[in-house]
Amino acid sequence: MGKKIKVAKPFVDEEEVQAVREVLLSGHYVSGPRVKEFEEKFAEYIGVKHAVAVNSGTAALHVALASLGIGPGDEVIVSPLTFFSTVSAVLHQNAIPVFADIELESFCLDPADFERKITENTKAVIPVHIFGNAAEMDEIVKIAKENDVSVIEDCAQAHGTEYKGRKVGSIGDAGCFSFYATKHMTTGEGGMITTDNNDLAEKARIIRNHGMVGRDQHVMLGYNYRMSEINAAIGLVQLKKLEKLNELRIKNSLYLLDQIRKKIDWLKVPEIKGYIRHTFFWCPVIVLEDKIGMRATELVKKLRENGIEVRYRYREPLYKQKVLLDLSPYPGGCPFSCARRQIDYHNVFLPNVEKIAGKIIGLPNHPGLTKEELDHVVETLEKIGRGV
Repeated sequence: MGKKIKVAKPFVDEEEVQAVREVLLSGHYVSGPRVKEFEEKFAEYIGVKHAVAVNSGTAALHVALASLGIGPGDEVIVSPLTFFSTVSAVLHQNAIPVFADIELESFCLDPADFERKITENTKAVIPVHIFGNAAEMDEIVKIAKENDVSVIEDCAQAHGTEYKGRKVGSIGDAGCFSFYATKHMTTGEGGMITTDNNDLAEKARIIRNHGMVGRDQHVMLGYNYRMSEINAAIGLVQLKKLEKLNELRIKNSLYLLDQIRKKIDWLKVPEIKGYIRHTFFWCPVIVLEDKIGMRATELVKKLRENGIEVRYRYREPLYKQKVLLDLSPYPGGCPFSCARRQIDYHNVFLPNVEKIAGKIIGLPNHPGLTKEELDHVVETLEKIGRGV
């Protein structure tokens, strides 16, 4: 095949263009009727009372933490296998990230290790619904309640994912979504906080708008995290398309995984639990490097040389990032000078994430792919495995 097979791309058409045009001509660009409507419709979709729109998924996490009162010296348990925003949001609140291991099958937070990592300083946990899968929320919520720990679901890669019949983002104290360009749905850039907690929602709306009530009263520390009317207009159109796009993404992913399971023994296909609706932000497979006699990095290079893009991120656990090893987000200050116990990320070793970090790749699975393109991905993998 001559053309390049992209791993992901946004799906927009004239409907989004027209929605943006209407906003531009209206002269009303920030925090107007489209943001309000987007919040209402997204809350209805997720199945919660409130949705609070912000300008990124990172902002959503930061505002959720701030709204729950997480602050200096508080510890927040996080996954080591995700994008760094999950950790940076904790650091921005001058709180301390504490890492718990993942489950090997789901790649999501291991509830048992979450429980082991709880101390008297633990105030929150952020289970990440990674790659479109869902963390074991029943166990996580139960453990959290028993220990008076808030639960913030990181749903940045899981729009429409369901756990035992409930959409993620409706199970914990808050859910946080990203609408970055390559997500299940996009607003260009943007985010959303979902919750049934009235107090949390009210605080989140104040914090996202400079901590302001009315026009001049600043009642708490806030940020300029508002979503624009342009982003919301795009989001309203995209939300209408989300289920159709998800069904295509799921169909493509299941087809690829089924073909790999039958034909390629050096790729490990994840097992998906029957009570989870996996929406496949990634179509993830583990490269069994010893079996193929090739590093995952080399496989990625060969696929790209053959015109096939792949996702290849999170190549090492987050606790190995320099900003954490150096304890340097705010030199000489909080959060680590405010810690109630000694923190040293050099001493962190979590066996499950160490076993698979750098060996997971995401195959092309976006809604625009044809069966011919999906078959070409599988055929190319087979050829690489044969050394062709």
